[in-house]
Amino acid sequence: MAEVCWYFKLFNSIKEKHEITFAQLELTSLFGDVNPVRNFSDVLDSTLFKNFRTGNARVQDFLAHELPYGECHGFLARTHEIRDVSHLVRRLAYTREFFAVTESNDPLDTLQRMFPEGMVGKNVEYFHSSRYVLLRFITNQYFLEKSQYISKLSRNEEEASNNVESLFSFLTEKLHRIPATETMQIGKRLEDYFTIREEPSLYLTHYMHPYKGKFHPKMVRALLNYALPQPVGRVMDNFAGCGTLLVEATWMGLDSIGMEINPLSSLMCNVKCDSLSIPVDSLKKGIDSFLQDLCSDLLSYETQSSGSALLPPLNYHKEAIEKRKHSIPAGVVSLFSEPKTVDHVMIAHELAKKVKDEKIRNFLLLALSGAISDLARRRKGKFLDVLRDRLKNLYLKIYIFDKLNEVMTIKLGKSRTYAADARDMKMVESESIDAIVNSPPYSTALDYIKNDYPQLTLLELADIPQLEANMIGNPRFKVHSQSLLNEIGGSGLEYANLPQDAKDIISSLVRYGRTKEALRTCKFFKDMYLALKEMHRVLKRASKCVIVIGNNHYKLDGDYAVVKNDEILKEMALMLGFKENRTIVRELEKSHAGMIRYESVLILEKPSV
Repeated sequence: MAEVCWYFKLFNSIKEKHEITFAQLELTSLFGDVNPVRNFSDVLDSTLFKNFRTGNARVQDFLAHELPYGECHGFLARTHEIRDVSHLVRRLAYTREFFAVTESNDPLDTLQRMFPEGMVGKNVEYFHSSRYVLLRFITNQYFLEKSQYISKLSRNEEEASNNVESLFSFLTEKLHRIPATETMQIGKRLEDYFTIREEPSLYLTHYMHPYKGKFHPKMVRALLNYALPQPVGRVMDNFAGCGTLLVEATWMGLDSIGMEINPLSSLMCNVKCDSLSIPVDSLKKGIDSFLQDLCSDLLSYETQSSGSALLPPLNYHKEAIEKRKHSIPAGVVSLFSEPKTVDHVMIAHELAKKVKDEKIRNFLLLALSGAISDLARRRKGKFLDVLRDRLKNLYLKIYIFDKLNEVMTIKLGKSRTYAADARDMKMVESESIDAIVNSPPYSTALDYIKNDYPQLTLLELADIPQLEANMIGNPRFKVHSQSLLNEIGGSGLEYANLPQDAKDIISSLVRYGRTKEALRTCKFFKDMYLALKEMHRVLKRASKCVIVIGNNHYKLDGDYAVVKNDEILKEMALMLGFKENRTIVRELEKSHAGMIRYESVLILEKPSV
């Protein structure tokens, strides 16, 4: 059989060594054994690629274009069979493009066998020389990431469509284009943004609403590829946050399920995934209809407030709005510079709730939540103008994805996120999940409720005290000191079952007068034990569970004590029946408040028997 030589070229935004590890992990899972290459020129003359150094291919031009930093430019592999690589184009995270060379007298037949769903000239190219064919595949990840610049620079559908075409031609027709400098302020064109050496992470539906403590999309995609290389399956994130894992799984064609106790977060997750499948015409029609009715309602409200009754209210009762307004905490009302913003928000909320199509209704509610956040924290202006701008921005994201998908032809996976407790996932059957990838709260490092408080209140999404009591890792948790202190003292069975490292740090915090921190840390580990127990229950046998967790640091008597969240969670997981697959450490400064110095990626397995 003819030899096939493969080269996988990494993104030029690679900036840390652990990303090379993730790149190799996903390639090994999805493709097979690969070998790191320090520089493509090291292998050019010793492989079949040497047949394409001249002519219209000049493979070195592709390989040398926008190289990554570091000691690895890509990965080399050899096989003795032609493979269908459609899944690699769809799923790879850290590989920007990859190449295959093999002996062939019929390049179109070879292309069809390797990539039956591709569009030549958009994300696939081929070159024929003598007896050989060179095939070049650009991954979906490249187009998805770079679309962030299209979102920033497109004001309407026409500009978005033209800009999508510019993106598709950038690595082909415009490969040799000389870009403007990164510091250039005036006259910069879209293609100049494509050349910036950065890793966009807020592309398309990943950024539909503000959220702190996001998962990194590229990392989570690679980890999911390692945890579940099969083409079909159901994956879960039981600490879904704003839905990064779920969005990536949807784009990869995998079904997913999310758990998130914060109702606003579960709304984010569902909208980010569901909106990808809303027909753009229906979405635009729904937005236009909503805004038209809202303008009429707000005008009616203003005329009533001024003593006139020329325009009757369409979708609300003024008395109900006034009554409800008195229940809004003064601290929330004071966040807005315009006195009537809260009134207008409540009118928009009542109108949005009456939209019949669930996906469009939730889309409008999330946009409304984003407008509340904007007005409370980021910008001044009239509520209607801010909401209209946000709806336009979110709509264009869906429009851009729709245009991209004419080439990528992604068959979207199905996703559903429940507003539920990770410690008790009643709606998930035992041994029904093929892989879990999550990032639990880092003990008590981030205050998620504080960030969402205005939206949770104005949109009546949650009972705040109850949410504070149930949320895992909540730094606002109101501790009942004596009962937990008694437990720490030795009378509590749940505390007694914690690993010794957990007990040691809790005792140290008590000893140095950090009682509240000790009790909250104790609650966090008790909660995580129950969550891990549920994760073990729902995961299929011989399947993987990936946990991304950071360690906290507390200052005790002039020195820093480390809360080894990673080691403690791993020990609890082993106690519950998991086995360790591997651990990868990422150095970073994640949070000034929590002093998180690095993250650990714990990869666990549920034994087959």
